[in-house]
Amino acid sequence: MDERIVKLRELAKKNGEPVLRDKSIEILLEKVKKGKPEKILEIGVNVGLTGISMLLESKSASLTGIEIDEQKIAAAYENYKNFGVEKRAKIFLGDAGEIIPMLSGEYDFIFLDGPKGHYHEYLPDLLRVLKVGGTLFADNVLFRGYVGGKVKTPHRFMTARHSLEKFIKGITENPDLTTEILDIEDGISITEKIR
Repeated sequence: MDERIVKLRELAKKNGEPVLRDKSIEILLEKVKKGKPEKILEIGVNVGLTGISMLLESKSASLTGIEIDEQKIAAAYENYKNFGVEKRAKIFLGDAGEIIPMLSGEYDFIFLDGPKGHYHEYLPDLLRVLKVGGTLFADNVLFRGYVGGKVKTPHRFMTARHSLEKFIKGITENPDLTTEILDIEDGISITEKIR
């Protein structure tokens, strides 16, 4: 990973920004490097660090992002510019639940790292725009150990847990998909659309 990205990630962590964990980003970037996607969709851009990392791994890729926080979008564009990838990235401002259904075209790679309580709602439209042979990579699918029952779920997180359980069922029981769920960090799922 680019040394400048490593430093920015450390700074973001110190500032309390949610940053994709070390092993998870390593696996994400391995998948991007291997798949060399042309079109990437990122749900939950934050300040753009993961998007930059993916664009640096796949030199011909373009990225479409969705982010609800205007200040984070401004920071992401500033970071894109600093890394010279600003011409290959565009971000939609708004609620992913409203924007995803309006997307058209096909994406080779989707990185899902938005609000956990909505993963299940997003899934039909994400699969609609995911190209056959494409990958849906989702972070936080085991959500602090609540999903799968390793840790007792506090009442305030029950909705997110139930949504994630439905999401996991949707990606593991669909015959058009193959899915691997990795019990590392906060849990990641890697889904390939096979038909």
